[in-house]
Amino acid sequence: MKQSFKVLATLAAQRFVSCVSSTANTVEYPPTSDVLPIGITRDTVKDINQAISVAGPGEIAELYFNDTVTSGKLVASDSSGRGIPFTLAQTTTSLTLPSAYGGVLLGATVALTGTVANVLVMPGFIK
Repeated sequence: MKQSFKVLATLAAQRFVSCVSSTANTVEYPPTSDVLPIGITRDTVKDINQAISVAGPGEIAELYFNDTVTSGKLVASDSSGRGIPFTLAQTTTSLTLPSAYGGVLLGATVALTGTVANVLVMPGFIK
């Protein structure tokens, strides 16, 4: 199902996005690792008066990667919406703050920054 949202700033295609706190129907790149991504952008929006199409939970979408990720593993987002490996730090803080992931890498292992690969969008938290 195709979903469109408002934007606060320019967003690139093939990036994770999350809801903007206190602003209805608006998305941004997830600002921190404890903010749940809701989907992956399908297009690039250069004008904040436009809507952006987002692939949501259960859909397969292309994601731009900024780090090595193994096929079949959980994928998280950096602060620019790019795919990175999901990791859970073993610290006292990590026991109280959840870490968010955005999906699972379906394609081959990503070995190079800048690779675009298919991800099953299935956001969640682990604590």
